[in-house]
Amino acid sequence: MEFYYEAKTKGGKKVGGIRCAERESDVVSWLKESGFIPLKIMEISERLYPSACQDSFCGPAAPGFLSFAPKVRLQDKLVFFRQLATMIESGIPVAGSLAVLSGQTYNKTFSAILARVYKDVSSGSALAAAMSEHPECFDSITIPLVRAGEESGTLAGSLGKIAKFLEDQNDLRKRIVTAMTYPAVVITVALAVLGIMIVVVIPQFDKAFSNLNVEMPLLTRAAFAIGRRMSSLWYAIPLAAAAVVLAISCLRRTRLMRLPVDSMLLKFPVFGDIMFKAAMTRSFRTMSSLLRSGLPVLSALELTSCISGNEKIKIDFLLIRDAASMGQPMNAAVRENKLFPDMVGHMIAVGEETGRTDEMLDKIADWYDAELSEKVKRLSSIIEPLMVVFVGTVVAFMAMAIFMPIISAIQLFL
Repeated sequence: MEFYYEAKTKGGKKVGGIRCAERESDVVSWLKESGFIPLKIMEISERLYPSACQDSFCGPAAPGFLSFAPKVRLQDKLVFFRQLATMIESGIPVAGSLAVLSGQTYNKTFSAILARVYKDVSSGSALAAAMSEHPECFDSITIPLVRAGEESGTLAGSLGKIAKFLEDQNDLRKRIVTAMTYPAVVITVALAVLGIMIVVVIPQFDKAFSNLNVEMPLLTRAAFAIGRRMSSLWYAIPLAAAAVVLAISCLRRTRLMRLPVDSMLLKFPVFGDIMFKAAMTRSFRTMSSLLRSGLPVLSALELTSCISGNEKIKIDFLLIRDAASMGQPMNAAVRENKLFPDMVGHMIAVGEETGRTDEMLDKIADWYDAELSEKVKRLSSIIEPLMVVFVGTVVAFMAMAIFMPIISAIQLFL
């Protein structure tokens, strides 16, 4: 059996590792004979790393859309890299750290992946190589940073940078979701109220007025016609919306349509600019982290293109990489690219001249982040009065359509 142990030296330094033994007491005896003070001993059982991962959570045979495995959340990876960096910095070996963390992770998919990474590392593989076997969990940004840390002997520092990078990503996502929640709720409630009035209320008045000997005004006839049509086809609108979202998602998965669809999304009113600023914040923050970790500019540009999340932005970063590979300064390539404002090119030029490109890229990310926050804040403040005006207009239209024939009927009896 294998046991993970933590112990202290006589000088007070904390150490850890893996020891093969028949019983826990054998590990304790070995530690004491070696001059260590045992702190923690834990058996590493097969449940931490299933041999072929046959359970339903990580079976490789099932296609992605048929798999019911819980996804590995960004928060799960953030906590993992933060804890792994702390444990390695404390002197605990990589294999021992992985053995502990794989057993502490509540996400079963992530736990199984970490168990497999542990087995590969225990067999002699480098951590980066073991992680690269699981691209569905560890992306193209994580692997080079881990590899750079292993090669330079600063693995704990690299893991800490990955955790900081994931933390920034998580914070950006949370702020966008938080800011967009209120407008989304307002729009949903307004549309739900309008839907109930058109589908339920208007048809009831239509039935009541059908027995009146009153000529219906044009406005009333139009409102009742809309109500009749909507009451029989009310499901068409949500189905159409779902079909549009599904079509865009499917088109983005095809190589030929990915670029035109992503370009169209960036030109979408209001929300296109929000998507663009979020992608720019993420991209420049990523590139700054990569350069600070010691990666070459060309590699950083290529990896940054993969994290942008938009094919148009990805291609533009690759064009900058190609120009830089031919000897052109990065700031000149950025200035020639119409996607970026002139200010970005000037700030990168200052960074290249002073040797502080990573700091300037961080400042660019901060600028886009501030612009994004302001944009979302303005959207939240504008959307409420717009929805009030829209709903009020529709309600006034329906009220006039209902009360006009009532007034006409009253006048006939007078």
